[in-house]
Amino acid sequence: MRRGFKSWCENASSDYRSHLGLVLAGPLEPCDLARHLGVLVQTPNDLPSLSRQSITQLTMVDPDSWSAVTVAAGGKNLVIINSAHARTRQRSSLAHELAHIILNHRASTTSVSEEGFLFRDRYDSEQEEEADWLGGALLLPRAGLLSVYRRTPSSETIGQIFGVSIKLVDWRLRMTGILVQAKRESRWRRRAG
Repeated sequence: MRRGFKSWCENASSDYRSHLGLVLAGPLEPCDLARHLGVLVQTPNDLPSLSRQSITQLTMVDPDSWSAVTVAAGGKNLVIINSAHARTRQRSSLAHELAHIILNHRASTTSVSEEGFLFRDRYDSEQEEEADWLGGALLLPRAGLLSVYRRTPSSETIGQIFGVSIKLVDWRLRMTGILVQAKRESRWRRRAG
């Protein structure tokens, strides 16, 4: 990732939360952020032109083949979320797609539907890594995560507070250096006490 990108993400998360009237140590509802950004969010069931057979394929037969997709038409973005996934995964998938939009990423491959809608198929690995980082920062900003972790180091409880999966909590704790910082603080307190 480019120099300063992680700090930029933390600042962007703080700014978006401020605009939405949210604190750092609480949940961000990605649908509210999508509305703020002018992005429409739907599930396959919300798409009138999608056949019942297609909906069944996407949500029941093969729901693990996709998480979310962004469609661009007429200068607007629509994110379609897999409604078969757990709510925590849907929130994470939407935050990831919104991160691509915020970062103005351009897919390395795209498809155009018969109706003329542009589907962004694939982003390069650097863009995916950036979207992972910004999506994580939007849902679990470092400062808020650290504050909650100091009160309760339980990943399960933190996940419930922020409305995210334990897997995402553990990833952010590791990747932001909070675990190392907490260990140092604990050693310092033992020596000082």
